[in-house]
Amino acid sequence: MPRRKLEPYPFPDEWLEEIVKNLWEAKTKGTKPILSQLLQELMNAIMLKEREIFLKKHPENAANGFYHRNLFLSFGNLDLKVPRVRIGNSFRPAILPDAWKRIDKDYEELLIAMLANGYSKAQIQRTLKKLGLPYSEDSIQDVLDFIQEKLEFFRSQPLKPDWFAIFIDAYWGKIKDPESGKIRDLSLFVALGIDLRGFKHILGFWPLKGRESKAFWIEVLQDLINRGLKRPLLFVTDDFRGLTEVIPKLFPYAQHQLCLIHLQRNLRAKLPSKLYRRTKELLAKLKYASDREEGERLFAELVKVINERNPSWSQQLEKKTNNYLAFLDYPSQVRKHIYSTNPVESINSGLDRMAMDMGSYFPSERSLEVNLFIQLSNLQDKWWRKAVPTIQAVSYELQQKFVLTYELEAVL
Repeated sequence: MPRRKLEPYPFPDEWLEEIVKNLWEAKTKGTKPILSQLLQELMNAIMLKEREIFLKKHPENAANGFYHRNLFLSFGNLDLKVPRVRIGNSFRPAILPDAWKRIDKDYEELLIAMLANGYSKAQIQRTLKKLGLPYSEDSIQDVLDFIQEKLEFFRSQPLKPDWFAIFIDAYWGKIKDPESGKIRDLSLFVALGIDLRGFKHILGFWPLKGRESKAFWIEVLQDLINRGLKRPLLFVTDDFRGLTEVIPKLFPYAQHQLCLIHLQRNLRAKLPSKLYRRTKELLAKLKYASDREEGERLFAELVKVINERNPSWSQQLEKKTNNYLAFLDYPSQVRKHIYSTNPVESINSGLDRMAMDMGSYFPSERSLEVNLFIQLSNLQDKWWRKAVPTIQAVSYELQQKFVLTYELEAVL
């Protein structure tokens, strides 16, 4: 027999404000939560409020504890505490989907819309109406402000002074200009760090209008310095305009590895297929070179092949030999992690999926930032749990290299 449909409960105007206030006061005392944790606590608080309202209307009934329910969403699993009442099955939280019902995208949109503004007001209202949930625009805005404060903390968090490697890569996409309404190009640079124990951390992100320049990179690196960064062993980046000149000025002891994957993409785009196949083979060997000497020989061969088609480019690459071979100065176990910016690529691909869901572009800057926060929060949650095994295994060797690079240099 199908269960009787339960009507949503008439929440008073101040209900969500109270929930957000309590969540904020609790979370500001501890570490920043990830998105799934925020949603989990928000839903638990909403369901508790629903039972409170129900019991006021039905004083003959009483609270009867909770039961656990897992809600599996694309951005994480929510471990929910669903409130029960003592008499019958007349109460069930309206926000909780049926156990047998597939969680569709509208439901996920609702939950994310409570914490971000990546969706239009019309989409939010349509979703609310479809689910029969009476949330007001003002209440939702309070939750948006709540996540924005968390986002600002994320961008300005203090950093540890010492790092093994810092990766910087760019996301290239589209965003709607708020003034003209036109879609323009978007550049977003993300920095990710791996510490000397092998744990990954998001360090920051910076949107940019126009092309990158020395001034922009000085601003980015100075921001990291102001938040505590002092002694990185290695930077891993694409060959961004001006960056190879700025890093040695601000971090004279750090090495700078240019991404071999980006180099391979450039070779494929600029060389005829026959020459590209030769350079691709040389690059594959270079990644597994036994030592720096072998790497220099392979890279010299690579430059020679490029010179057959593009002499000026080959000369530029030859000048940056040390930047393309820096990864060979580290233990062989970690080289595959540091010859490219791949650790940041997972963030970029996630942003691509989010942009496609919204029509191939981000509707606003705030939408971009909050959707990036969603992406980063879920990744960071996984990274905090476990270090990269191969990096952790050579942590002692990395510490020794760190001492040789910084502490002994300071003495000399």
